[in-house]
Amino acid sequence: MKLTIDNLDGLGETDYTELLDAEAPPKIVRKLNQAPALTARLACKGAVVAATAGSKVRLYRDSGELWFSGYLEDAPQREFAGVSMGTPVFRITLHVRGEMLSLDRGVLSERAALGGRTVGEAISVLTAEANAAFNLSGVQDVAEAGTYTVETGELWSEAAGQIANCARAVLSVQNRALTLAPVGSVSRTLSDSDPGFEAESLRLSAAGPVANDVTVIGGTEPSLYVRDCFTATGKKEGFAFSRLPFKVKTAVQVKDDFSGSVLDATKWVSDFPSPLTFTQSGVACAGPIALRYRDRLEIGGLIILEQTGINYVSGQGVVGGLFSGGFALNYCIAGVLVNGGQVQTIVNGVVNAPVKEMSSSKRYEFRTMIFHPEPIRAGQAYSSSVCNGSSARSSQVWFGTTHVVLTMREIDPADASTTSAPQVVLYDGTLLNVPAYADYLPLWGLNLSCTLGHASATNQGAVWVQSAAPGQPMRTRLIGDVTAGAECYLTSTPELHFTSTAEPVASEQIEIFYRARGLACGRVVDSQSVQALKNSEDSGIRTVVMRVNAPAPRTSLDCEQAARALLDDLTQKRYAGEYQCWLGSLPQGATDVQPGEQWSISASSWGLSCAVIVQEVEIDFQDLSGKYARFKLRVANEAAHPFTIDFDRAKHNALVSVVYSDHQEDVSMRPAGLPDARIAVWGTTSLTVDAGVDPVPGGGFEVRVEGDWGWGMAVDRNLVGRYTSRSFTLPRTTTTQEFYLRQFDGSNPAKYSPYSTVLHVEV
Repeated sequence: MKLTIDNLDGLGETDYTELLDAEAPPKIVRKLNQAPALTARLACKGAVVAATAGSKVRLYRDSGELWFSGYLEDAPQREFAGVSMGTPVFRITLHVRGEMLSLDRGVLSERAALGGRTVGEAISVLTAEANAAFNLSGVQDVAEAGTYTVETGELWSEAAGQIANCARAVLSVQNRALTLAPVGSVSRTLSDSDPGFEAESLRLSAAGPVANDVTVIGGTEPSLYVRDCFTATGKKEGFAFSRLPFKVKTAVQVKDDFSGSVLDATKWVSDFPSPLTFTQSGVACAGPIALRYRDRLEIGGLIILEQTGINYVSGQGVVGGLFSGGFALNYCIAGVLVNGGQVQTIVNGVVNAPVKEMSSSKRYEFRTMIFHPEPIRAGQAYSSSVCNGSSARSSQVWFGTTHVVLTMREIDPADASTTSAPQVVLYDGTLLNVPAYADYLPLWGLNLSCTLGHASATNQGAVWVQSAAPGQPMRTRLIGDVTAGAECYLTSTPELHFTSTAEPVASEQIEIFYRARGLACGRVVDSQSVQALKNSEDSGIRTVVMRVNAPAPRTSLDCEQAARALLDDLTQKRYAGEYQCWLGSLPQGATDVQPGEQWSISASSWGLSCAVIVQEVEIDFQDLSGKYARFKLRVANEAAHPFTIDFDRAKHNALVSVVYSDHQEDVSMRPAGLPDARIAVWGTTSLTVDAGVDPVPGGGFEVRVEGDWGWGMAVDRNLVGRYTSRSFTLPRTTTTQEFYLRQFDGSNPAKYSPYSTVLHVEV
């Protein structure tokens, strides 16, 4: 072997092989998706090791290949060992960490939601921020990454390692290059018939299943679909919500006044090389421009894209654009096109007729408001030994109806009253099948000259307000910052209030749609495992309640999928232990072993046959030649060590509503919820309901009162009725009423939609 130290001062590597202490040969420890560690000791007779914290240490094989490459964690530790012929002798201990350490020298910036990417893309994005010089050609996609939050100050190794673990992937760094591949990409077979097999060095325990009834608890989720319906009196009043609305954890996705002298790389990416100019008025462009928020936005709940302080000069470009699939007009989901001084809306790639002419002496504000009833559009991805990669367990991506509203305000610097003018609606409509994630570009164009003073993207939760004056159709009411021209706002109570210029008239019908706040919780039972374990003295049930930390479940459906992934492994037989052998006795002539390899172990004399994952590797060199290395492997299957899901044991409140299924059940066949259900006709003695969708074949809509319970054919106590048409009539008996709706299918027993819709009426 050969050991060198490079102080990265341009002088290259210094060979310290002759100083290696033969009494304490080097030792390497590798753990799955963590930085490996090397411990080496030098015996120095009157010599000084010229190394400091951060010096690069390499341990080579005789062939020139690397055993290890990394950086000194601290300055070498010196220990006086005695005197030889009048010269002091020191033992120098080197504690070295793998090259992941260099990616932890800085910290990552906040990412409110790193979603809509593959695992490989997500890790590549984090790596480019930590150190853009690393080679990423060995990074595979592996699987969809779900959604992750990165806190300011988080280390790369923590964030990237967690993403890799959850995706059942192996992450390694060497020679300033990343490698990411699925666990088990390297597989080996260890058999008791192998010539070098050491039976006395195989210690493997086997045990029965851990669980077959798993309840997973998450955090706060959007639960009930709520539509609060009011009739206005014509007087100034507040409209109280019937329930607490769901709020996203991070409302402000990005916000910038462009007050610096350079583009903030923790927020934006400029996709064109054309230079941007920073002035007292904001950021200015003259030519091609693609100013893009660095992360993708999840198009769920109410997203408000705000662009203000715009001074248009010339050219064509999109302001406040959402793009999916590419960057051109035909990829624009929604935005405003400024073209030769004309303002045109662009929706779903279609440019509409001009609606306004711009003036170079005015300042403009444009807002893109996009609303989807599901604040959380895409499910997390949960991997197991059974379902991983493209088959990882995940709840569906929610599509359905998306509302789009585009507004503008014209500000005259010479007229202060224009700063309090209301927003003018340029477009108010709906779209179907909007993707779950999209790119936000405050400015995009191939030839645009203008100045942008402010840009922001905020998620207001899942609240949408509409109203209809007597004899008029429903129209959208602009919710948000009233100082920016919105018509209404929410208080902390919560109540909805309108501005004095937007107060509803007498008998105006008001609808407030939102998602109620609930606790995410899902339970899955493997009935086959229960039956297999059942006997005269044992019910066969093995119950656990868990709180999953990563991937963090954001909904009850995520909790359910996490429970299903856990049961994939926890219902299997557990194997865990270790195996030791010499370098020359590794199976199939291997010259090294890395964590994440899958080993199939067959010992017929023991009646043993199982597959395990190498979790940790220790390499103890017995001498300084490197030829006599003792490998100690810690192995386990995912029943014994389910590393793809980080969880803790928890307690469960029996009163919490739980999404329930059997492990063998196809939950993708559940009927969808009813977010578009509404009261179509507000009568004095009856209410006509539009369910928003046609019933599924053989199914219908079940309506109950007195609470969100009793669903199914067995309970009639609070049942109002079951209806097999999209439109149906309900009795109106009091001024304030509530009806709970769920869709059911034609199976036996019937499957129900996982969340209820509440129609709360005060008329």
